[in-house]
Amino acid sequence: MKFFIIFSIVLFLLYFYTGWKFIIPNSYSISVNIGFCLIFLMLYLLPIATFFMRINRVENQYSDYFTWISYLSLGIFSILFFIFIAIDIITILTKIAPIKQNFNPQRKVFLGLSVKTILAGFGGIFSIYGIINGLRIPEIITKKISFKKLPSALKNFKIAHITDLHVGSQIKAEMVQSVVDKINSINPDIVVFTGDAADGSVENYGREMEPLRNIKSKYGNYFVTGNHEYYSDLKGWLDKLSEVGFQILINQSQLLEVGNSSLLVTGIPDRTAKYYVKSHKADIKKALKGYEDSDFKLLLAHQPKDIEHAIKFGYELQLSGHTHGGQYIPFNFFVSLAHPFLKGLHEKDGTQIYINQGTGFWGPSIRIGTVPEITEIILS
Repeated sequence: MKFFIIFSIVLFLLYFYTGWKFIIPNSYSISVNIGFCLIFLMLYLLPIATFFMRINRVENQYSDYFTWISYLSLGIFSILFFIFIAIDIITILTKIAPIKQNFNPQRKVFLGLSVKTILAGFGGIFSIYGIINGLRIPEIITKKISFKKLPSALKNFKIAHITDLHVGSQIKAEMVQSVVDKINSINPDIVVFTGDAADGSVENYGREMEPLRNIKSKYGNYFVTGNHEYYSDLKGWLDKLSEVGFQILINQSQLLEVGNSSLLVTGIPDRTAKYYVKSHKADIKKALKGYEDSDFKLLLAHQPKDIEHAIKFGYELQLSGHTHGGQYIPFNFFVSLAHPFLKGLHEKDGTQIYINQGTGFWGPSIRIGTVPEITEIILS
């Protein structure tokens, strides 16, 4: 309840401020202003209604459309919100900026208005671009990662990494099939899926996951839970993912014999899982027991913050998701405050970590500054 109250207040401030900036600068009639107010009130209530529908498991074709419109309006309003803040800052600066004696005050007003108009235009362009970019088929990003002591048998070992697919009200089987086609096109040795597979129930959205059973890999497909698995139908989704060909790793490891070398794939649950299922508390020590001498150790963990565990237990590589790379500007800045390793390849204390930007999306179908990603990782 506390979360809902905070969410509602923040949402109200966002919609109120953005709506106010639409109405106040323009000399509309009272009836037009009332119309705008009703529209903004309705748009404000959409995400709240979506929140309640999700809690009450209202899942059908109509709720899917409703959710998409709700999240899209939220995304566009959030972009406009920051644009209008920038405009207000410029307005204040133009008012307090000193004017040279030979500088025409009208020119100052014109320059300020021009900058504000350009920013408003950018808001519209960014929104349209973000929607197009967010709905595109995920692209393959190839990353060759070098290790000093990689056994020769593991050179050019290929890992296909997907994460944060978020199948459900917005992402359907057609998109999942496009992901499968791209994965199969690179002929991976293994496929790893680092959590947040779906939102909603298996009963209503399980069919959207069916294309995953067509993934082809040499040494198997592996899945670890993300935070969203614990929000809805955990057992159902784990059973479904197992059914379509993924081995679920919950504080478990799978040793792969590749030539005369061994590659260990370890999976731990999301770091918040312990609050929902006590037995799902991340325990790398348990997962690693008996496999300490593996030639190469790979950790699958939904959140990049688990890099500390990977370092402690001597893993060469960690693969994660969760951040979506911030998904769209300016939220990448705020997400980076919580997750310094936001996207891409990083190294810390001898362990390398790669963060996939998300194969799907969550919330608004908008991406600015990020792309939906399937990572092709090649060991070298």
